[in-house]
Amino acid sequence: MPRRPGAAPAATPHPLISNERIQHLYVTLLRTKLLRQRNRLREAAVPLVAREAIVTGTVTHLEDGDAVMPLAGDRLAALARGHALRHVLAGAPLPGVLASVPTAEARFAIATGYALAQQGTKHVALAFSGPAISSLDALRPSLAYAAAHKLGIVFVIETAADADLSSARNTQPLGLYGIPVDGNDVVAVYRVAQEAILRARRGVGPTLIDCKPWPLDGPADPVRRLEQALERRGLPIAELKERTLAAFKRELSAATRKRR
Repeated sequence: MPRRPGAAPAATPHPLISNERIQHLYVTLLRTKLLRQRNRLREAAVPLVAREAIVTGTVTHLEDGDAVMPLAGDRLAALARGHALRHVLAGAPLPGVLASVPTAEARFAIATGYALAQQGTKHVALAFSGPAISSLDALRPSLAYAAAHKLGIVFVIETAADADLSSARNTQPLGLYGIPVDGNDVVAVYRVAQEAILRARRGVGPTLIDCKPWPLDGPADPVRRLEQALERRGLPIAELKERTLAAFKRELSAATRKRR
C-alpha cells in the first residue's frame, strides 16, 4: 500500500476516504484494468460499465474469512483481493475466491450457500452477476432466501441506465435492500459497498448493489476519474502511476517466465 505523503491534502470531494486509502484504491483500480485488458472475457453481452471499477470498489472491503464469487474466467477479483499476479494467472484455487460457474443464477446460489454456512460469524460473501441483467426473475430464489434468513451477502448486478431493478418496487417484496450506483465511479461504488458490507456483517441482511452506466460529468474511464480526484488532493499521481505500471510489468514478465 502506498505511504501517506507528508504534505497536507487539499480540499477534496471525498473527505471520508483517507489519502492512503484512496491511493490504494487507485493502485488496485489500475492493476485490475491492466489485467482486464490482458484477460478479455468472451461475453454474450457487452459490459455497460468498467468491471475494474465495480470489482475494486467492492472487493477491497473484504477481509480474511470473506469470499467473493467472480464471473467465470474473470481474475480481477482475485487480484483485487491482494493475491500475487503469478498466482492469479496460474488459475489455481485461491483463498477467499469461490470457484465460479457460467450463469448469474448459479453464481448467486453458490454464494448464498456460502453465506448460509457462515451464518453466525462476521464473514460475508460478495457475488457478481455480470453484464446486462434485465430481470431479477432467475435470481429471485437466491435473493429471497438470503433476505428471509438475513444472510451476510452482497449481490452486485449490472443494468442499463434506465432500468429500475434495485428500486423499492422490485426489492421490497423480497425483503431486500437495493441501491443504484454509478458503476464507472470507483469511489461511489466503494462507499455503497462499504455500507452494504457493514450491514451484512451486523446481521442486518443482504444488499443488492445495482451498477449503472449513468451519464458522467467527466471522463467515462474510471482510472482517469480517480486520477482527477487525487490531483485535487495534490497527491503525486504521475509518480504513483509510473511505479504501479512498472511493478505490474515486472510481475507479469516474471509470471509468464515461470509458466513456460
